[in-house]
Amino acid sequence: MVEENGACVKSHSMGIRIQKKILGKMASRSVARHFIDDDAGKILDALYAFLKETKSEVEAKKLIKCIIKIVIKLGILYSNEKLSPNEKMLLKQMIRNFSKLIMTLVTFWEVAFSYDEQHLVSQLSSVEDTIITIITPHLTTKSERRVRYVFSTMTESAVLGALFRPPPDDPSRFHSSHLDLMAPILRDYVFGKDQDPAVTTPDP
Repeated sequence: MVEENGACVKSHSMGIRIQKKILGKMASRSVARHFIDDDAGKILDALYAFLKETKSEVEAKKLIKCIIKIVIKLGILYSNEKLSPNEKMLLKQMIRNFSKLIMTLVTFWEVAFSYDEQHLVSQLSSVEDTIITIITPHLTTKSERRVRYVFSTMTESAVLGALFRPPPDDPSRFHSSHLDLMAPILRDYVFGKDQDPAVTTPDP
């Protein structure tokens, strides 16, 4: 009986590994819609458009795919009850901190001359560290590198400056046109969420 139970557990773990590998290879915005709701999908689309112009189309696609793979694998860990109670608590805390991060972005958009790069980088780094803490016991170093890549890109001074600083040819503006498009989506996303968010998992 012990062998049967052990085999069952081993088979289940292998199934999860295969699922993560397959979905990781299939990562695209269409696949992500099974794990990410429409509002979050709009944020991804807006981020892609911004990065395509700020960095390059290749790098924009790479970063969005990394984000999707991270979300998919977190969703699999969550839905298969692979996270410990403490890891689930950290995940919910991370999601709340992410909501606070979004509201910081919105505030910088609404209030002229309020942009504080150091404060924003600190919030981004906090979210990054929490994700790394959650995934390290479960995923490979490749997944960790994806997380590091996403946040190292998004904390680049040039990237943040392109979003929050006014264009040099239009000093009357307080920030970029990309932020004008992105901020309302971010604001609607946060206000549309419950106070105690959980990971969005696919329907059975």
